Amino acid sequence: MNEIIRINDDNQVFCSLIPTTVEEKKTLYNALNNTSGKISDYINQELLIQNVYMEQVELNDSATGEPYKAVRSIIITPDGQGIACTSNGIAKSLYGIFQIFGTPDQWDGEVIAVIVRQIETPRGRTFKFEVK
Repeated sequence: MNEIIRINDDNQVFCSLIPTTVEEKKTLYNALNNTSGKISDYINQELLIQNVYMEQVELNDSATGEPYKAVRSIIITPDGQGIACTSNGIAKSLYGIFQIFGTPDQWDGEVIAVIVRQIETPRGRTFKFEVK
């Protein structure tokens, strides 16, 4: 039900917002196509999650040029803004939130407040959420 469209078998998509009204469709479209920021703009700041869009993408390793799969996530805030990132750390944080709290479409209109944390890894940096 939350898989809005599958362009091909390699493009897995999840969206917690299932728009039924024209206004909800506009909110979703604008959040996905006019993202207002990057997750790195919110390091050590609170971010309110109302909905989430996630899709599998293929990137190229900057050192080797080898392709690899990653998850692009767009956090949709209560005011309809989209905050984008391609971070496996954020994807893992979202999966953890989904396991404990359920997916946003199960939150009965509530939001979850998180703090965006940047952590260093052997390969560079990544991000994760701390539930507030």
